[in-house]
Amino acid sequence: MILKKLILLFISLTLLLLMACSEDSTTEPEKVNEFNLVTEVGDDYFTTYTTSGGKGVNISIAAVFDNLTDGDDSNNPYIIDYRNATDFASGHIIGAVNVSLADLMDHLADIPAGKTVLNVCYTGQTASVATAVLNMLGYEAQNLSYGMCSVTDNPNEINGTDRWKNQITGADEYTLSKNDAGAPPSRTGFPELNTSKTNAEEIIMERFPATASGWGVTFNDLMTDKDNYFIVNYWSTSDYLNIGHIEGAYQFAPKLSLQKAADLELLPTDKKVAVYCWTGQTSAQVVAYLKILGYDAYSLYYGVNGCSYNQLPDGSPKYSIPNEDYNSIITE
Repeated sequence: MILKKLILLFISLTLLLLMACSEDSTTEPEKVNEFNLVTEVGDDYFTTYTTSGGKGVNISIAAVFDNLTDGDDSNNPYIIDYRNATDFASGHIIGAVNVSLADLMDHLADIPAGKTVLNVCYTGQTASVATAVLNMLGYEAQNLSYGMCSVTDNPNEINGTDRWKNQITGADEYTLSKNDAGAPPSRTGFPELNTSKTNAEEIIMERFPATASGWGVTFNDLMTDKDNYFIVNYWSTSDYLNIGHIEGAYQFAPKLSLQKAADLELLPTDKKVAVYCWTGQTSAQVVAYLKILGYDAYSLYYGVNGCSYNQLPDGSPKYSIPNEDYNSIITE
């Protein structure tokens, strides 16, 4: 009798263990909504366009020069230059390190704690991609407006610094339209992210390779393939209507429209999205974010400056030929 009871007890315990193991093997951790996690960060950053310390995300070479020559090295930024190695060697800001955009995530550990990161490239657009991502990751990051082209437009001094000058003087003039494209089509839903990461920082870092390349489009390529693009004009309504815009572009208001609860869902998930602004620097930040979210997004190189520079009124953001001497902060 005792033996029988022991056998029954053993069988019961075995069954309980098997059931517990079976439950453990079929229970999966609750899946997080990765898109929502990233848009919480994006909604915060893209409604302010400021660093965590309240600085503007674009800074002029004049302001950088004043900072670097004020006699106080403690407030100097950590400078990352994203140009190729040959052009970096032809001239760069003293103290800058040369890093490719694709390698930025591997370089994060080298950024000194508490330092503002100054991102530098040729024209300000590649650096703007880095600036957006770093700020979303919690760094204090700024973009050098117009890049090294704001230092000099003479390629004999620093390689590649004639890019802005060549673009605004050599591009065909596109006549801006004042025909209102109206409201975008119906909401399409959001992309789905599946990185298996559980917080926004990890998701952004995992998605960064999708952002580091293929983020720009030339004006000619956009016009050639225009039917396959959803074009976003990232200006105020007044500028969109009164100055004009690329024909067929939909107007999205800066600091407002691309919030998740606003018009983000109006962007198509089955079509290329081209975003343009005045100079391409703000749109490059926006596109970095959209690509992380899973949109097939592109920033128009040089913005509307690159196709309709002479139509832009005085006072609007326009590239200006450098007329100051900043050589004391430049080294080979």
